[in-house]
Amino acid sequence: MSMKKVTALFCALCLILALAACGNSGGGDSTGGTTGGDNVSTGGDTSGGDSSGGNAADYTSIDIILAHGCTETTAEHASFQLFEQLVEERSGGAVNVDIYPNQQLGGDREYTEAAVQGNVTMGGPSTSNMASFVPALNAFDAPFVFSDYETVYKALDSDAGQALLDSLEVAGLKGLGYFENGFRNLTINGEVNHLSDLKGLKIRTMENEVHLAIWQALGANPGPLAFGELYTALQQKSFDAQENPLEQIYNNKFWEVQDHVYLTQHVYTPYIIYMNLDAWNGLNEATQELIQQCIDEAVEHNRALCAENNLKCTDGINNSGKSQVYPVSEELLQEMIDACNQAGIYDTVIEKTGGTYAQDFFAAAGFSY
Repeated sequence: MSMKKVTALFCALCLILALAACGNSGGGDSTGGTTGGDNVSTGGDTSGGDSSGGNAADYTSIDIILAHGCTETTAEHASFQLFEQLVEERSGGAVNVDIYPNQQLGGDREYTEAAVQGNVTMGGPSTSNMASFVPALNAFDAPFVFSDYETVYKALDSDAGQALLDSLEVAGLKGLGYFENGFRNLTINGEVNHLSDLKGLKIRTMENEVHLAIWQALGANPGPLAFGELYTALQQKSFDAQENPLEQIYNNKFWEVQDHVYLTQHVYTPYIIYMNLDAWNGLNEATQELIQQCIDEAVEHNRALCAENNLKCTDGINNSGKSQVYPVSEELLQEMIDACNQAGIYDTVIEKTGGTYAQDFFAAAGFSY
């Protein structure tokens, strides 16, 4: 094992011990599912781009500790592996990356706090779990902003999306890009055809102020619950419904205990890729450009993997014999948007976000309310 690897591993072990002392409040909803079962394999082919070795003398030498919360079977992990491969090869070994997946260094909050302190170099948490560090990221919690993935990517790649990346600097982080987390969708036993069908529905949500307010506005009775307890709670009917991206619905087998999956696509939250700002500023221009280039290529790879994965998850649920995936009618969708607007959800998001981040992001998505 190289001295770089030994040093990185020693730092990581020290961080693990420190995090163990303060517990794990990490976001189960943003970890791609860790309860086992028939995980959709999203690894794919992680080769790509120009793999020719560069001259190490041209780049700043750095050992990168990269943490994320997803399992090794997810598209996020495969995409970070591609980044690792590309940046190490193209830097001639000057840049070394050690990836710690599956909450090995804590959940989103823990490893992000460690990144702010400089003990972790890079991370990829859900924006919902980052909003307490960076208020501008509350923009992603606004409901029904995006009609499809094409609109999502247009907004993420716009000046408004870049402004949200740049806003991470208030927390001492450098925003580099977005990986796919996906639209959140509703699972329930029974049909939902009208807004009235949600009235009094006991639904499990993340412990997020905006998410709770959305479901209250829709007439439901939302409540938070630890992600690891969710399957059992649905099985025992402690909750009537829950909402999560398709990958988590499939991998955590919620389709076994919920016979309807509705593509409500009510909230879209990506994983946001960052680097400790001091570490970034300590790199020469060539190294900064190389890291950004390799992240950009990993983002494109990630989007392709996730498109395949959504199809696999949908087919898996539809072929289960226990549940089906259903679209949401335009009429119901408009009822839901109107209810959120009347409840002041969008005004709340704008206020929590500050500045014009949310308004600019809505405009980039072509959304009005």
